Amino acid sequence: MPNYDFRCAGCGHRFTVQVSMSDKDKVTCPDCGGKKVEQLFTGCMVSTGGAGSSGCDFGCDMPGCDMPGAGGGFGGG
Repeated sequence: MPNYDFRCAGCGHRFTVQVSMSDKDKVTCPDCGGKKVEQLFTGCMVSTGGAGSSGCDFGCDMPGCDMPGAGGGFGGG
């Protein structure tokens, strides 16, 4: 089952939920119980499997991306 990031429109809380695609519209805020949540589109973790590799190997300049190496764009910048 995939993980999705959300932000509550009521209290602003950001959270991640593991939920099926068909149930994304049923997600509620774990802090305030609010039903008006918006899905956030965040970066993804890429692992090339090299020894000692961690975080994003490519970096990302998407708004809200907090992956290690953020801002490098493709090619590791």
